[in-house]
Amino acid sequence: MHKLLLAMITVTAMAFSGCGSGDASCSEKGKCSQETAPTAADISSCQAALASACGSQYQAILNCMFSNEKCDSSGNVDLTATETATETACPTQVAKFQTCCTANPTAAACQ
Repeated sequence: MHKLLLAMITVTAMAFSGCGSGDASCSEKGKCSQETAPTAADISSCQAALASACGSQYQAILNCMFSNEKCDSSGNVDLTATETATETACPTQVAKFQTCCTANPTAAACQ
């Protein structure tokens, strides 16, 4: 389940990027050169996840992902490398997110 949850959030989260405050923002694009800005639907989904049960754990995972975002040679997000880097750099945040989603499986952050 651990890998599945992180994979779900990785795919969802890579539309969003970090902002100056150190917290990942739902409206900014990532650092990879070929990333596009998130759509209104992406932003709405992200904001719903952040406002839901497990939202603080979701924020912590987003922050870690953006700090460890990896780009491929084409300038797109390398999802596998980003997931691996996140698991390596932030095991505590990943574990807390997993625990929260196990307890709150219908939370928007866990979908």
